[in-house]
Amino acid sequence: MKQYTSKFLKSIAVVYLAFPVLHILLAGVLFDIPFNLCIGILLSPFYYVVASAAVAVGYGLWEMRRWAWYLFVITNFLIGYENAVMANLYGESHHKVLAFLGSVVVLILVTYRVGREIRVPYFFPKIRWWESDPRYRLSVPVSLNRRIGEVIEGEIMDVSMSGCFVKLRGDLDIDEDVSVGFSVFGYLVNCHGTVVWRTQSTVTHPKGIGIKFRNLGRTEKRHLRAINRRLRKIAALYRRSRYLLNQEEFLKRLQEIESPRGMINK
Repeated sequence: MKQYTSKFLKSIAVVYLAFPVLHILLAGVLFDIPFNLCIGILLSPFYYVVASAAVAVGYGLWEMRRWAWYLFVITNFLIGYENAVMANLYGESHHKVLAFLGSVVVLILVTYRVGREIRVPYFFPKIRWWESDPRYRLSVPVSLNRRIGEVIEGEIMDVSMSGCFVKLRGDLDIDEDVSVGFSVFGYLVNCHGTVVWRTQSTVTHPKGIGIKFRNLGRTEKRHLRAINRRLRKIAALYRRSRYLLNQEEFLKRLQEIESPRGMINK
């Protein structure tokens, strides 16, 4: 088990590891399936396919394997299909349609929440709009302090509440602990993190590392929320208004979003 894995991901991993027993119990209650029909479900080969995939997902999330996310999405789709079959063929509840829709909503919310937790530090960093448009480039330098005393400078290309993706020239080891320090829009963030992903330069991503934040204090959480709020507003403004406003009006809107903290480098 990775020490930097959040309690939420640990809980989700345990649920999926217990899927073979837990799912049949929950489905029986949710869809009002009689006990004798539950036995019939357990004899279905497809149930064991889904259960095996779920257990693999639980292990992958527990150990934070990169393949776990892809299998997680596929497995949730299979679970949704399995729930539809159970509700239609075995369910005796008068509200089984609503129960099924409720289970789909839960699967979607869990998928979204897990995606938010692991996307930036582990994979899929979004290259923000300022990386491809130097006229409005926002520089986010970051200092990474290693335990051996070495300080490595990099540049943040994506940041979330759970971690960040840093473009840098130096090499850091997977699972290496570092101290992270950066400032965006005047919000200072100093925290500890662990390197959870390392990538070489490709067409879609530069050479860099994914860092999972650890033991965030209240101040750091508040600053990260404020930073992400402003970044979302800037990205939305760029998507919706860059072709509708002239450069002067566009920059004025940017400055309004960023004030009273922060400056944008033109």
